[in-house]
Amino acid sequence: MKIEEIKITKAELDRIYEDFADTDRGLGITPRESERIELAVRESGDIAAYASGLLEYELFYISDMWVSEGKRRQHIGSELLSSLEERARSAGCKQAYLWTAGEQNLSFYIANGYEVFVCFEDCFGVKGHHKYGLKKIL
Repeated sequence: MKIEEIKITKAELDRIYEDFADTDRGLGITPRESERIELAVRESGDIAAYASGLLEYELFYISDMWVSEGKRRQHIGSELLSSLEERARSAGCKQAYLWTAGEQNLSFYIANGYEVFVCFEDCFGVKGHHKYGLKKIL
């Protein structure tokens, strides 16, 4: 057997994903497409804050959370996050999870009820800059 680095075609990737789906069906898991939820706060037509995530069965992956610099520390992020979580809860999700880096972001999520489940230390080539995985029961 020879292992090589390649770029596969879309058709090859589709075949691999179909095999994953067949394996899931064999385990009684119904294949489901991820659904994205996107929420934003606009001021004077401009986006001041944005959050999005993917519904994945009973899990909700928060992929993006952003508040413009001038709007931070005004509870906009917490309200946006809470709205995102409520949409996920309404869709049947029982847990939310996300990845973040930096102590300021970590403090924000902990203040909003998240707990760290993993920490990768000294990421991005910067000593003391960690990447965190966080989760919350919805």
